[in-house]
Amino acid sequence: MRPEVVENPIVVFEDGIYRPEPTRFWILEPELRKAISKLESEGYIKKFSEEISKDEELFNFFVKLHEKEVKRREEILKKEFPEIYKGMGKWDLVCKKVLLNKDIGIGGIRNFRAKPFKVRCLHLWTAYHIGDEEFKNPIGEYVLSKI
Repeated sequence: MRPEVVENPIVVFEDGIYRPEPTRFWILEPELRKAISKLESEGYIKKFSEEISKDEELFNFFVKLHEKEVKRREEILKKEFPEIYKGMGKWDLVCKKVLLNKDIGIGGIRNFRAKPFKVRCLHLWTAYHIGDEEFKNPIGEYVLSKI
């Protein structure tokens, strides 16, 4: 059985403003979220961050995933939010500043090309692993194998 995730829109209209949402995938199942949180409490964020930072091939793999996400967000913005993509209003610019920024990757992680690598959270990488075939990754694979 495939765990349930949802793909969120990258722009949310709330309280009269457009807000960028750089995290596309979220895990819906409470039990899965709880199990992932347990792994986080056992220090797996730090372990993965250190391992990825030391292994150049693995580091480059994750950098490429971040870069792929930046491109994907631009494609989505053009197709699903053309008025924001073309717009020059205050909130259009705020959204573009985040979503089209080449240094803001998956989940809003900044400076993803720098070491030490920032895993941030296991939920994020697991949700992307489940949510999009092109974003399969060793963190998500490991987490799912442990749960």
